[in-house]
Amino acid sequence: MVNILVVDDEPMICKGVATILKQSKLDIGEVFIAYNGFEALDFIHLEKIDLVFTDIQMEKMNGIELIENIFMEDPSIPIVILSAHGEFEYAQKAIRFGAKEYLVKPITPPHLIAVTTKLLKEKEERQQHFSNWEGNRTLADITTLEMNYYLSEIVTGTIHESEVPDIREKLGNRVSGTHYSMLVIKLFLNRGGIRDEEIATLKDRSLLKYAALNIIEETASQWNHLVFNTHNSTFSLLMQIPEEEKQGTNQMLMVAQMVNANLQKYVNVKCQIGISRIQEGIIKWPVIYKEAMDSLTWGETQKDHYMFYIEDIGKTTNEQNLTNTQVDEANNRIVFDTKTYIDHHFCNKGLKLQDIADSVHLSPNYLSYLFKRVMGQGIWDYVTQLRMEKGKQLILTTDKRRYEISEEIGYESPEHFSKIFKKHFGMNISEIKVAGP
Repeated sequence: MVNILVVDDEPMICKGVATILKQSKLDIGEVFIAYNGFEALDFIHLEKIDLVFTDIQMEKMNGIELIENIFMEDPSIPIVILSAHGEFEYAQKAIRFGAKEYLVKPITPPHLIAVTTKLLKEKEERQQHFSNWEGNRTLADITTLEMNYYLSEIVTGTIHESEVPDIREKLGNRVSGTHYSMLVIKLFLNRGGIRDEEIATLKDRSLLKYAALNIIEETASQWNHLVFNTHNSTFSLLMQIPEEEKQGTNQMLMVAQMVNANLQKYVNVKCQIGISRIQEGIIKWPVIYKEAMDSLTWGETQKDHYMFYIEDIGKTTNEQNLTNTQVDEANNRIVFDTKTYIDHHFCNKGLKLQDIADSVHLSPNYLSYLFKRVMGQGIWDYVTQLRMEKGKQLILTTDKRRYEISEEIGYESPEHFSKIFKKHFGMNISEIKVAGP
């Protein structure tokens, strides 16, 4: 059975979509309703969600921001946009950020059910498609040896401005923009495949490598990109960044998360990924390749994590000749500062993972990894724990009403607070009052 989340600030829309889905013949377990992005993220943190429907224009956190945050948590969740005619430009951007469908309000029941059926079926078929890696195709089928060599030479050398027109022509104008980023993806091909077996032969390793390349290609297919094999079991993913997104890093981090999740989900292949900054111009391709490789090299000392962004280097453990104790102390200091920030801001309604990461100048993904490694729990689990303990204290020691408490600890509605409270403590607010401290 699948769980579906519906997000819209119009209650009638939420209830209408939920009713249609519940009355359909689909194998649905729960349809959760959230009236804004922050409530939606609570459900993402606390429940297993298989599909999300979300409005674009919402107060406090719009649909684009919600999609970005969902992909930080779980990039495998399909997302459908519910939108008005005048929001098509926003919907296009949402699709670039990973949304699967765009539905115009009002939505007819047959259309809603058809889209839901299609996406859930695609999710299942995708597993089987990527799992069928035991074919006869080779890497040359998807990237010619000549083109692979050409791209490798470009990024490992230098590029003069006068060469740019020839490079564009040689690549068939597959890249036409001005801003680029690089992901270097190192595959661990000692085991994998449908049965997650040890890979002992050259043939099986080559086939698994092809399957991984296919997954990387499909994951990045909604952006202008190039994928090529640089050396051994390492692929480089060159991404063209849209002009309006050149100031942020979320797109590359999201793609890296999706690549890692899809490789593990579909072919049981583990990887590590180094990520560059966004740089302007084709002449900077060697620069961003070096940054991605530097990030990957730095990350190889941390085998329990998979994604490393160049701007995280130097803020935790980049100094040379550090002992393990010094590394631990540096990481503990970062987590302590993070915990301090959360302790002072957990009641903020608009608190987001990006805000917490910005407070210590790290990427959200790497900070989440460090926090869980040191604290033994996720960042949002810690935020929820603080909110629930504060809420419980106010229930037991004050005469404040439920809506006043929910407002004070950062929730938009008392109903949502009640749901999270019961999920956390296993009993209702009224039962807590009877049970006492």
